[in-house]
Amino acid sequence: MKQYSKRTSILHWLIFLLVVGAFFLGHELDESKDAAQKLSLFPIHFLTGDLIVLLVLVRIYFRKKDGEPTPANANPLLNKLATATHGLMNISLIAVAITGMVTVATSGVIEALKKSDPSLLPDFHNVGAKEYHELFIGLLFLLVVFHVIATLYHQFIVKDNLLRRIMIKRFQD
Repeated sequence: MKQYSKRTSILHWLIFLLVVGAFFLGHELDESKDAAQKLSLFPIHFLTGDLIVLLVLVRIYFRKKDGEPTPANANPLLNKLATATHGLMNISLIAVAITGMVTVATSGVIEALKKSDPSLLPDFHNVGAKEYHELFIGLLFLLVVFHVIATLYHQFIVKDNLLRRIMIKRFQD
């Protein structure tokens, strides 16, 4: 097997796009001073996070069911590092979603949404779970940067066409 299954590849790129979108929504929620705008963005951010965790779990299932390409490195230590990085990214994605859910549940934002009252939005600096949400976002960001650097190293320095493994397009070589 030289490539991940087509459905695993589609889920990989879909999750990537949703994570980018959720990050920018979260940033907008943090930076916006307009409480009414925040109130309208929260449900989109919540649903995006919920969808991400669902798709991560589905992707993990299909990756196990469909199999994986042979390891990319001749060095077993580098293969273990790659496996650990993928596992930590999955755990971080799930942790970001769970800490987001705990933040919502403990902050009072649900009450503001139920009453459609932006004045009820909490000061998130006083919500302890948000610190963990941000911690896992930071960890995820570092893991993704490492993942991208490793991929680019393989693609352009080692020149082993590593990116073909996760492309949706099927290759015959």
